[in-house]
Amino acid sequence: MKRLLQEGMTDQTHRDRLLTAMAAHVLSHGLNDASLRPLARAAGTSDRMLIYHFGSKDQLIAALLVHLARDFEQLLSALMTGERFASAEEAVTRLVAAQTRPEVIDYVRVWLEIVAAAARGGRAHRDTGAVILAGLTHWLADRLPLDTAEPQAAARAIMARIEGELVLWAVSDANRIAPPGDDPTPSSPS
Repeated sequence: MKRLLQEGMTDQTHRDRLLTAMAAHVLSHGLNDASLRPLARAAGTSDRMLIYHFGSKDQLIAALLVHLARDFEQLLSALMTGERFASAEEAVTRLVAAQTRPEVIDYVRVWLEIVAAAARGGRAHRDTGAVILAGLTHWLADRLPLDTAEPQAAARAIMARIEGELVLWAVSDANRIAPPGDDPTPSSPS
């Protein structure tokens, strides 16, 4: 640790690097393999050092899920061109298409694992999932048409529709990567 600080790496920078490495592991292997040893191996450290940096396994998992949510939000922002959606329907269509793209789908699978763990009573997953959902709802509300009445309520309703579509996608034969031509960007007006 002393050597890292001498090289100019702060504790926060080191935590961010650990989170980035562990996020890649979780995206590849899911949350079921998110115990301390596999995460430590993925981050190139020991399970004891993870506890040192994050305080506890629950705090580590919470920080990791928030890190993944930030990455997911940035990825969605990059895929969603334009300032605002024209309508709620456009938001649902584009966001469902975006979330079944190859570069996004692993985030969706992790999100569904978070939801399942929360439904089983996992307090850490429920609490962190609520924070993630609030952030995504705010992100969406900021992209709805300016004349949307109660943007937060509208965004929650849209999120419910998107979640429903993703659950249907996950349990159907359509559980596949978006086919060529399914582009989440709006088509240009003719």
